[in-house]
Amino acid sequence: MNPRTRSTIGALIMLAIVPILAGLLACMPVPIGNPERSRIDPDINGVWVLDDGGSSPSLYAFRPYDKRTWLITGTRIEAGRSVAREWSRPDSAEELIRLLENSSIGSHGITASKTVAYKAWLAKLGGVRFMTWEQVGGFDDEGSFTPEMWFVFKVVKVSVDRIELYMVNAEHDGFSHLVTPDDYEGDDYVRDMRRKWERALRKIDDEDEDLYADRLVLTRLPGEHLGKASRVFQEVIEYGF
Repeated sequence: MNPRTRSTIGALIMLAIVPILAGLLACMPVPIGNPERSRIDPDINGVWVLDDGGSSPSLYAFRPYDKRTWLITGTRIEAGRSVAREWSRPDSAEELIRLLENSSIGSHGITASKTVAYKAWLAKLGGVRFMTWEQVGGFDDEGSFTPEMWFVFKVVKVSVDRIELYMVNAEHDGFSHLVTPDDYEGDDYVRDMRRKWERALRKIDDEDEDLYADRLVLTRLPGEHLGKASRVFQEVIEYGF
């Protein structure tokens, strides 16, 4: 299917429900790497607080789907009626963790009303490790589940409890020679163009400050708070039929 004829509904949904990612224009038109040949890093498994330094931090769970990929679910904590005003919008990972520690779960404490879901995998290009996030759940008006864009990050493991994600900027000059989906004349943009985007990304100097649009920080949620975090996710994810 020619991407120019594809409905934009899936893309709009993806942009609308992402809790905190600010650099939406940096989304890539192709994924990076092959999820069938990837391997997860067990150090990334678990529940994290994701913070972009500007919006309210969110909870993200990296669940191994298999040996190659993760299923990522994310949700933003919302304040209930009994939460003190000063705690109603935590602006750092530390504040979110304290709020989780000191509040009950539910409408009188803290709750959640939105969730996002991604399939994610790792790839290494030129010695740099990247992670691709692919939207789960969206589809277009022809029934295709292939999204129109992906989030691609450089992954830097600072420590076992801190990971930094640097979003690749698809508007970088190093990609300017590539055909865009709007100008593409073939039947499958991702199949035909993914390798070209990967080769272009490999050639760009990793130290080029224009290559990355945003930095996101993952802080591991302490184990003693996992029970409450699970109940927060249950506010927005139902199990069963």
